[in-house]
Amino acid sequence: MFSFLDKDKDGLKKASKSDDTEGRLVAPGTEISYKKSLINKYTDEHQNLQRLFELALAAYQQAKDEIFLLHLRELQIALRKHLLDEELNLYIYLRHCYRQDKDKQELITAFKKGSKKTGVKTFAYIRQYTEEGGEISRDEAFLSDLLEIGNTLGDLIISEEHYLYPIYQKPADIPV
Repeated sequence: MFSFLDKDKDGLKKASKSDDTEGRLVAPGTEISYKKSLINKYTDEHQNLQRLFELALAAYQQAKDEIFLLHLRELQIALRKHLLDEELNLYIYLRHCYRQDKDKQELITAFKKGSKKTGVKTFAYIRQYTEEGGEISRDEAFLSDLLEIGNTLGDLIISEEHYLYPIYQKPADIPV
């Protein structure tokens, strides 16, 4: 509400010290700060998402349907939180930092679309069984759909960690 108090006479937000940064550096045109530990946080969340999927898969394979549904709900909550956090703290930051770099903008847009597509697909699958009462079956088609969700999520995670996360840098390190 009083963010104007944090600005100096040139209208630029002043850097402040934080536990997880070496001075909070703000993306140009935003009030979103660079967070040194953000990528580590996201890779930890990725590991948790993969763990939750593996737990759901194991419960399904052991015919423990209640536990399977529980892990699907946990996966849904963790994924929703992760995607929202990425939108608010990663994608907006990167779009502003690389607004003059067409190639980086295309990369960021592609990842944002891929992330949204993965979320929509995963949430629809989970909702079908946790909220709509879809029948859990032991046939090949059901297992194939479940494994496809895991593969889609895994592919997104690998791609983000190899191509998107490395461009997350302090504004001073970003070529203009």
